[in-house]
Amino acid sequence: MGEIKSAWEIAQAKAARLGKLSAEEQRQQREKEFAQIGTAIAQRYLSHWNPQNIQAELSQYSSDDKLIITRTIIGELAQTIDLRSQDMSDRTAKGILLLKPEAEGTIQQIRELRQEYEQAVKKIRQEIEAKVKEMLHQLRISGSAVGGINVEADQGWQQSIQELAQPLQERLDALKSELCRA
Repeated sequence: MGEIKSAWEIAQAKAARLGKLSAEEQRQQREKEFAQIGTAIAQRYLSHWNPQNIQAELSQYSSDDKLIITRTIIGELAQTIDLRSQDMSDRTAKGILLLKPEAEGTIQQIRELRQEYEQAVKKIRQEIEAKVKEMLHQLRISGSAVGGINVEADQGWQQSIQELAQPLQERLDALKSELCRA
């Protein structure tokens, strides 16, 4: 009669039949494992984790592993940079600079790009408000009858913002790629 094997023994036997991983497969597996660690660290940092915790976490790993993790954290943080989000971008910039101080120039360019975007949005808002107020004035509606104007309700608002954001977003994407380069 045959011997009863546990699930572990069956799995081990199957694994032995498959053979060992090649050096490249082992490298890819290791990179994937440490990239997941980097992603987790980035997510914890973005969830209002203390920046010094990043350094403490990284100190637990060898230099090769730390390189993979750091590259992943920077990539994850760079992906959160958005023209519209001031708070997140500032926190993100601090995290990136903690890991890659030489990125200061790129971070400054991103800040300038965001300021350019904010100024352009403000100008578009003012233009639309002026247009709506003029239209209301022509309809003989003025004074206290005109409260705050909801610029976002204007048909041209979304189109103007999209036209404004597209070239700026392309420049931002190029800067984000620059941050991720080793």
